[in-house]
Amino acid sequence: MFEEGLFEETKALLEKYADSAWPLSSLGYKQAAQFLRGELTRPQAIEAAQQAHRNYAKRQMTWFRREPEVQWLAGFGDDPEVADEALRRMMAAL
Repeated sequence: MFEEGLFEETKALLEKYADSAWPLSSLGYKQAAQFLRGELTRPQAIEAAQQAHRNYAKRQMTWFRREPEVQWLAGFGDDPEVADEALRRMMAAL
């Protein structure tokens, strides 16, 4: 995110909307804005964003584990075999 221009994008949002732009409170943007306001150093902003994403992923996993109908697939959705298996399971459920 940061290597792909998040600081520049956040700077443009701050210049155009100040702190009222809703994306500025989301993961990554919040830490980039803190860096641009001088509240964090660049390494601190990156580390804080990484930690926030890990925390969010952990909350998601906790939520999904409580869902009895969730079916886990080994791999990623861009893997054709995984996508085929997901489609097969969806069709079988219809």
